[in-house]
Amino acid sequence: MVVNIDAIVVVDMINVFVSGKMGSERYRDIPRNIKDTIVKLNKITFLVQDSHVPTDPEIKIWGPHAMAGSFEAETVPELKGMGILIKKNTYDAFFDTDLEDKLKEVGASNVLFCGLVTDICLQNTVASAFFRGFNPIIVKECTDSVDDFTRDYSLSYMERIYGAKIISKTDIS
Repeated sequence: MVVNIDAIVVVDMINVFVSGKMGSERYRDIPRNIKDTIVKLNKITFLVQDSHVPTDPEIKIWGPHAMAGSFEAETVPELKGMGILIKKNTYDAFFDTDLEDKLKEVGASNVLFCGLVTDICLQNTVASAFFRGFNPIIVKECTDSVDDFTRDYSLSYMERIYGAKIISKTDIS
């Protein structure tokens, strides 16, 4: 499959979600898969990451996590320095950030999304991208959820509802 990609948005590849209290063994290969994808594509990359304060809405649901300035909120070691950092405080990487402006500045239309967690922050970010006129593309090996059913349902939902192209890392040349 030939897919034109203008930019990459990496969502929540931070310590808390990979090796921390909200992490999972399932997520251990995701940073390497994302790094390989960034290197292969050589496109402008934005690392959008949770950076919470106690009054953020998510804290009521999930409890304190990825608090601003903490080790939990830092980029995973494999991806440090591989993109432009943007801090967010909700599931949606576009809400109250300058991500949309930065993507428009570089003329991005077809945007590759990857990161954690498929059915939460990634799905909400892809929805927001769609509503803003971007064409979302997702590499299935570069995202995951708590189980296969949840991940697969979320990917299918984004494909059906937001027209997201779901590709494999082998589709990237």
